[in-house]
Amino acid sequence: MAQWLNTTFAGLDGAVFGFMNSIKCGFLTWISEIFDVLGSAGIAFILAGLVLCAFSKTRKIGAHVLFSIVIGALFTNVIIKPLVARPRPYTNPDFVGFWEQVGASLESEKSFPSGHTTSATACLVAIFISCDKKWSWVALPFTLIMAFTRVYLIVHYTTDVIGGLLVGTVAAVAGYYLTQLVYRLLKKFSHLGICRFVLYYGVVELFNQIFTKDDRGQNKKEQIEDNK
Repeated sequence: MAQWLNTTFAGLDGAVFGFMNSIKCGFLTWISEIFDVLGSAGIAFILAGLVLCAFSKTRKIGAHVLFSIVIGALFTNVIIKPLVARPRPYTNPDFVGFWEQVGASLESEKSFPSGHTTSATACLVAIFISCDKKWSWVALPFTLIMAFTRVYLIVHYTTDVIGGLLVGTVAAVAGYYLTQLVYRLLKKFSHLGICRFVLYYGVVELFNQIFTKDDRGQNKKEQIEDNK
């Protein structure tokens, strides 16, 4: 399949890489390198999901984000990349010169689909699905920026990032239904302490509970002292 992709889309890849080379500049390279770091192993998106999970009001959104990232990673890294086994574009003599001019960033051996684009899309489409559409659509352009930077750095072909956009979107939809299922089970067994904790307790609730107890204890101590 790798050979088919390289042959079928050779004209597209050459044209896009040529365009990227024509617009290269220090600012675009700097932005691309930042997105490269943010998307590495999906760490930034995983952290975003964990932060959302820390608060009871946004935990369901956070769970959706994390489930989507995991599903996307499984599809991308466990199934599709080993199956397609497409070499990186900078291994192609036609494109290695472009790659060297934009920083020569090294990546893992397999190119299709883009893992950075998959994780970004899984996270941000999950946020779009789960949050108020009046503002959550703002997250979506960042998926396109991530896709652009991967091609700009010549670490992915155009079809790699298109594949990442598709896989990430499918992962976000699958993550939504998985989250709904998990929450139905949590509510069904909400009489159990662990389920009740997951549903209703977050950083704010725990903080309030701890300090409310301390305040009550302090007030009681003051009352005892006054009675003496």
